[in-house]
Amino acid sequence: MAKHNKTIHLIASKLGLGDEEKVLSKAAEFERLLQTKSIAGSNMTDTSKMVICLELAAGMFGAEFDVKTAIKYSGLKPSMYNNSKKVVQNLLELNGDRLTTNLLCVSLQCSGVQEQADRMLADYCKLARTEVDMNLPQYVCMAVYHACRLNKVKVSKAKLIEKSRLKPSQWTKLDTEWTKFVDANFTAIKKKRGRQPKKDAVIATIEELQIDTIPKEEPSEPQIESYQEWKQRMLIMAYEELKNLDADVDKRDFSLTPRRSPRKTPQKFSPYQNPKNANGVKLLFPDL
Repeated sequence: MAKHNKTIHLIASKLGLGDEEKVLSKAAEFERLLQTKSIAGSNMTDTSKMVICLELAAGMFGAEFDVKTAIKYSGLKPSMYNNSKKVVQNLLELNGDRLTTNLLCVSLQCSGVQEQADRMLADYCKLARTEVDMNLPQYVCMAVYHACRLNKVKVSKAKLIEKSRLKPSQWTKLDTEWTKFVDANFTAIKKKRGRQPKKDAVIATIEELQIDTIPKEEPSEPQIESYQEWKQRMLIMAYEELKNLDADVDKRDFSLTPRRSPRKTPQKFSPYQNPKNANGVKLLFPDL
């Protein structure tokens, strides 16, 4: 019996599944399949994988399974255990509600980037150094996220991280890898598509210059006025000036009125000379 089968049998006996031969054989089969698939950004250990495989196998055959004890032996927190179980289900294709780019784009209301997200997944699978299962939720979420980034479509990053079933640190690590991949393979293509061909750009520039250029009018030759026309024009101008001058003079004469001389009233004495002296003191205001 192989080493991993002994480990599975030991864990199964602690979980009360030591006598379930069908469950043990199915769990061992799941464990062998997991060894052929890579799980990027996962903290699952071999023991936690075996515990999850035992739970999935027990569920298929309807055997009783103590989840609390299983979480204890897996060495994972409850939330991490549930996320890891969903990842294993996707890898083994046991989950009917598998996350796809179509479902994710519809839920995030960004269906316009689905085609580009699918191309990213296909190219990433070709260029990956190791075998990668593109059905895993983290790759689907990452493809949709970067497709939205290139097309400047706003989506909730928190929702994507939640659907990817990764920790923020794991998401950041995978995001760094995908950013390099997308910038090297898709950003340059988008810039080339966005550029205008050189010939079209030159033609457009010439047309703009032609539109902006205003044709200059050639200076016309000065017209020579005849003597009779000039004489008539001078007489009319002189008559108008003379008429305006006469009108100004009439207004000025009408506004002038004779000025009356002020009435002179004789004074009895000068205010600065007082005929009376009071005890040798000069009075400034004598009694009248």
